Amino acid sequence: MTTEAQLGGAGAATSVLRPPTRAARLLGLGSVYGKAFRDSRRTALVLAAVFGLLVAATAGQVVSQFATIESRLIFARQLTALPAVFQGMLGEPVRIDTLGGFVSWRILNFIPVMLGIWSLVAFSGTLAGELARGSLDFVAATPVARRRLAAQKVLAFVSSVLLTVVVLEAILYASVNALAALPGDSVSLGAAAGSGAWLLVTILLPGAVAFAVAPILGRGGALGVGAVVLFLSFVVSAYSDIVPAFEILRPLSYLHFTADHRPLGGQWDWPSVGVLAGVVVALFVAGVAAFERRDLLAPGGGRFRIPAIRLWIRGVFLRGVGERLPASLAWGFGLGLYGILIATSADEFVAQIGKIPQIAEMIRRIFPDANILSTAGFLQLSFFGQGIIMFGLAAATFVGGWASDEGERRLEVLLSAPVGRLAWALRSGASVLAAVAIMTFLMALGVAAGTAAQGDDIVGPTTGVAVLGLY
Repeated sequence: MTTEAQLGGAGAATSVLRPPTRAARLLGLGSVYGKAFRDSRRTALVLAAVFGLLVAATAGQVVSQFATIESRLIFARQLTALPAVFQGMLGEPVRIDTLGGFVSWRILNFIPVMLGIWSLVAFSGTLAGELARGSLDFVAATPVARRRLAAQKVLAFVSSVLLTVVVLEAILYASVNALAALPGDSVSLGAAAGSGAWLLVTILLPGAVAFAVAPILGRGGALGVGAVVLFLSFVVSAYSDIVPAFEILRPLSYLHFTADHRPLGGQWDWPSVGVLAGVVVALFVAGVAAFERRDLLAPGGGRFRIPAIRLWIRGVFLRGVGERLPASLAWGFGLGLYGILIATSADEFVAQIGKIPQIAEMIRRIFPDANILSTAGFLQLSFFGQGIIMFGLAAATFVGGWASDEGERRLEVLLSAPVGRLAWALRSGASVLAAVAIMTFLMALGVAAGTAAQGDDIVGPTTGVAVLGLY
């Protein structure tokens, strides 16, 4: 006679644990790739929608305001007549009398900078951030090889960037062809795909740089290296035609290297895109290999090892400074080098503007109380806007480390010592400000050195850097 318990045991023995289906794994169940892609897909779609609407709105304005061939040609001649110092920010205009060429020049040329920030923030923390939090220890304890874990993390975010680019190019293709009113306005599917390929590799490259160095420098240092590569590449590409000092750096600017690939304007340069894609793949492979060979218990440069004098454990403030010092030094030295390059190029900028009296007069009217035709003025035009973004990224890294004390449950251990909550908040917050001050000081040294080399007063530029630190 079979008992109920025996029936239950038999039923339990015959039950089978079924693994997630392939579709479920892609959606995030039982797959590192699926989980990482699911976490970033909403951001990818939102960014694609925002920039896609910007493209559609710009195309609509061009069609409504310049509806004839004559008006479009006059508009294009006016834009191409601008001096190189103003054209450089958007690149060389290629067939901007057509709708596709104008959208490519006016909107797409700047998207690698904007979405490149998203890329380097994500890739600098995709492994290093989880390693610092300790959450990666649990994932690495599963029967998933570390190489496979890192590779799936990379593929997940590459898929997110690809999703953004595909949706953006689809909106561009549909809106430009729907609004096309003059001969040459419409774009082919191949041109949209070629433009998307260029966007994909240029968005991924700064993130790939950050990913490759993150296992060694930690998230903060990797974010700094990636930001310097991104913004230095942009500035060199924008001003290399008017600043001879940048000619040496031209081969290092990936935006300049691929500047001839403008499919929406009818200009193609697939070899440069292919080379850049190979560099991106090589950087990802290097990052995966570095992660595979690092000890998960080592924070990867995020903190200093405790020295014999025990400097970084002498109170809350010094502990916070010690944790953020490597990142603040990396940001400071990188931005200081950037400042030297910009400041030492000021004389060439002033010489170029001096050749066009009308432009010089226009600048004086726009900035009546400022001497733009000086080293300080050139720094204001060429660096301050990007500098705010870079300083903001650095400050967000420092503040994130401060806030993570509570989010990662280290605060419970810290407050078990005889330290009040208010005292901890004030001293730990002061360590964040100290990290910002160290970074600002190193940046100011670089700007001061470059300005002094030009024979100009260093007070104005260094004061401007101090203002960036306050931001």
